[in-house]
Amino acid sequence: MPARKRVEILVAGPFDDPEDGFGLQQAVLEEVVARERDPTALIWSSSRYVGATRQETRLPGFAAATEVASGLGFPVLVRNSGGGAVAANRGSLSFSLTFPVMDLRHGLYERYSEGLDLIASALRRVGVEAESGEVEGEFCPGAYSVRSGGPWGVKHAGLAQRVTRWAARLEALVLVSDTDEVRTVLESVYRLLGLPFRPESVEDLPTDIPRVMQALSVEVRGRYEAEEGRIAKRTMDRARSLRGEWRVLPNKGSSL
Repeated sequence: MPARKRVEILVAGPFDDPEDGFGLQQAVLEEVVARERDPTALIWSSSRYVGATRQETRLPGFAAATEVASGLGFPVLVRNSGGGAVAANRGSLSFSLTFPVMDLRHGLYERYSEGLDLIASALRRVGVEAESGEVEGEFCPGAYSVRSGGPWGVKHAGLAQRVTRWAARLEALVLVSDTDEVRTVLESVYRLLGLPFRPESVEDLPTDIPRVMQALSVEVRGRYEAEEGRIAKRTMDRARSLRGEWRVLPNKGSSL
């Protein structure tokens, strides 16, 4: 039987500036790459934002979508992972697992499978009949979603990865509560980008943020040799130094 991976659990936020959450994910990745930090599970939340991908910044409707989202109180940030546009607020949780990697050709699908099972299991702990699978008309469409109610049901989380030469970060956004405004901004953004979106695919979970955070932590502890960690000042300083890296440059798409 293989040895259990040692994983540090970090809980951060809620941040008033969502760029601090994006920056913290990057700072943790850099520390894992440098072997200054063990593999890490990070849970954080923040104020409102729309997280677009670099590919979406090239779509004709992106400038209009950015303007409308900002008008609704959702600044648009460009994340450095795959997938599609997401929207979050203080009723949402960001969860990531960052591990060192030795070979970029291996482990991609295993990490997705591991993450899907972890998040679905955590949601089942709080009373949601969660499973992995695509949802018709979902935001951030793809095979790596956690849903309930089958293909025409509700998407609760979407997964993406950021893979570098020496580390990989599996990340997920879990929509927990206050999803009315998330649904509204996603509907506008996807319409202006010319992409399909079914508003009924977004709904509140029958629980709250603290219970989902606890369930995620319990699942991490059950799967890995996990312990609570702390976010050092230098890590947070690095995260804040990256403010601006995620913003959209006017008329130039993404700064990334």
